[in-house]
Amino acid sequence: MVTFKNILFPINLDSKDLSFVKKVVETAALFQSRLHILYVNDEQAGYRHPTDREDAVALKVEEAVPTELLGKVSPVYAVAKGAIASEIQAYCTKEKIDLIIVGHKQRSKFYGFMFDSPDVNIIDSANVPVMIIPKK
Repeated sequence: MVTFKNILFPINLDSKDLSFVKKVVETAALFQSRLHILYVNDEQAGYRHPTDREDAVALKVEEAVPTELLGKVSPVYAVAKGAIASEIQAYCTKEKIDLIIVGHKQRSKFYGFMFDSPDVNIIDSANVPVMIIPKK
């Protein structure tokens, strides 16, 4: 069986629907992995989240995931500032990440032609396997 010791989930604190985060935690629990939840405040995004501290990330996750489920993975909360893909790549190297799990929201072809998608940038730059959980 494939094992992953450290799983990284880059979270978007501005997302209105975090129901898929529960699937991420369940996946980490299934693999008996340590789950790293990273928020990257991307300076290029044109919007800076009002709070970018580990406790704000923890609060957002705790609102979406039952406490008993979170206890199974002992999450590590982290924040970074910079370009999303490069910050994630640096974090993966530093923390020996085995797997990245990203959410993906399907966009129109026009949107995809005009704008970069953070999840696609992560996939293109990652040096570790990436699991995609669709946002519905």
